[in-house]
Parts: sequence; structure tokens; C-alpha cells
Amino acid sequence: MNITTTLIVIALIAWCTQIIFSWFQIRRFNHAFLAMKKGTYLGVGRSQTKRFKPRVLIAISLDENQVVIDSILMKGITVFALPKPINQLHGLSVAEIIPENIFPNDLACQNALAVALTAKK
Repeated sequence: MNITTTLIVIALIAWCTQIIFSWFQIRRFNHAFLAMKKGTYLGVGRSQTKRFKPRVLIAISLDENQVVIDSILMKGITVFALPKPINQLHGLSVAEIIPENIFPNDLACQNALAVALTAKK
């Protein structure tokens, strides 16, 4: 094998590995999303970030009184990001949620939370 063939094989292996890891990440998010407490509204927001900055995905569930009953946050550059609950949101009504106060130093999280709440404000 020459160097070109070797580089092509390495690139194909890396590409297939990325596809597999991405599938696992989507699967983890879907399991966390389906395990959320169901309310009258289930919103998902994603940050609009540039390359090489962590992407943020936030899902929130509201009850009939517009109070957050469950939430998850996935943040990371790699496929190893895990969904975590956002405990400071639980029990707040939509009117009380100010993304800048929840995530004071994280613009990407603020944007994702605002998108997740857009249909309810």
C-alpha cells in the first residue's frame, strides 16, 4: 500500500467512527428526552455557534400552569457530551425564566434556552 491509499483508509475509518459515535450521542439524547416528565409543552432549543465552540441542546417540559417540571442540557464539542438536568429551572414558571440569569456566563446556553421557550413566551 502506498501513502495515498493509507491516508484514504485512515480517513474512511475516522469517518465511520464519527458516524457510530454520533449515532450513540443521538441515542443518548433520545433516551433522556423520552424519559422526561411529560407536560403540556415540550420545547427543544439549540444554540447557533460557530465551529469549534460547544453546541448546546436544551429540552424543557412545562405543565399546564407553565411551570418547568423537567429539563435536560447537552453541551459539548465532541460526541461524548451527556444529557444533564438543569435543576435551577425546575419549579420556575415561564415568566420567571430569564436565560441571562440562569446562565450568566454562557451565551450559547442562553440562546438555546431562549429558543426552547420561544413558543411559550
